[in-house]
Amino acid sequence: MILFVAGEPQSTPDLRESTVGMGERLVGLIVPGAGIPARELRPGSAENPSSATDIGATPSSDPRPWHLPPSQTACLDIVLDTAERQREEVLVVDVDRPGEHRDLVERYVGSNDVLPLLLRPDGARLEGLENFTPARVRKFIATR
Repeated sequence: MILFVAGEPQSTPDLRESTVGMGERLVGLIVPGAGIPARELRPGSAENPSSATDIGATPSSDPRPWHLPPSQTACLDIVLDTAERQREEVLVVDVDRPGEHRDLVERYVGSNDVLPLLLRPDGARLEGLENFTPARVRKFIATR
């Protein structure tokens, strides 16, 4: 499964977002080219820095740290929790910094699509913040 999200530049680092527990959720998580260590997008801690994976270098044209808005972070949490329980892998791609997954963004994300967008291998889509409730995500992931 692929979860497309849209990150944004952060003018100053927010330490509250950078040290959240549960680094084990990073198994199978890839957010290429987002420009910050995964522990700042997703869980990790100063006590366990190996639980985070470097997800790319910040382009020289924009040296600011990159992050997901809180609403998309909440959707990401729901998807990762559900996928982990159902033993599914999720590839997370930031459409604004897709890195090596630019082809996926060009293929699956159109100008009229609403993010976040969760895409199943069969082509089914779950999109828009309002659809990322635990029950809907659970049903969407379980239906294959």
